[in-house]
Amino acid sequence: MKTLTAYRRRISTQEAREGYIFVLKNRLSFFPHPGKTFFMDGGTQKRAGTVESYACSCQGPDLPHDHFFIRWSGLRRGDLFVIRKAEGSDGSYHVEVSH
Repeated sequence: MKTLTAYRRRISTQEAREGYIFVLKNRLSFFPHPGKTFFMDGGTQKRAGTVESYACSCQGPDLPHDHFFIRWSGLRRGDLFVIRKAEGSDGSYHVEVSH
């Protein structure tokens, strides 16, 4: 199995408006378990975050599932959000946002 070194996401209108980064279910293993606090260094700021989830029925009532996200304000539609595990094993991540 290939080890993930980064998570990349092009920010949608909804993500920018509501202040979050959607985390694809198949990429959850890149992050700490949902609900566990971790730290993200964005260069000019360091912030704590968690992977959160909410129940959804967007595929119909017979296919309930969860959506996962990380809160992050100040993003714009089209921004490229890249998060990498920081060097060392302290559990922190490095974030880059390009416009």
